[in-house]
Amino acid sequence: MRNKALPGLVRHAKPITIEQKKLAPGITAEAISESKIVISKDVPKDSELYKRAIAHEGHHAKEMASGRIAYGDNFVRDGDQVFARGGGKIQQGSVWKMEGSKDFPWERRAYRAEEDV
Repeated sequence: MRNKALPGLVRHAKPITIEQKKLAPGITAEAISESKIVISKDVPKDSELYKRAIAHEGHHAKEMASGRIAYGDNFVRDGDQVFARGGGKIQQGSVWKMEGSKDFPWERRAYRAEEDV
């Protein structure tokens, strides 16, 4: 069921806290855990970008809550696959790609969640 107050944010067992704070340059938002999203303080709350960030990161939070994905400082796990992570990049096969790349299956799913906004 979709959350009518915040389109694109899927309801799940834990309520999601949304916080705005200063993030590194180029970072719009991050799903910190299954129950917390941080959005850059530079993104206005009434903007389309804010709504898309909630949908995208809310999808990551939902998948963390379900156990489908997991993040650590040195890895990302998507289902049964584990990807090495470091320095803002994630290894896919022999290639290191920037975090957030649409080449990763969990990112493709999160980008699709933005389409509902």
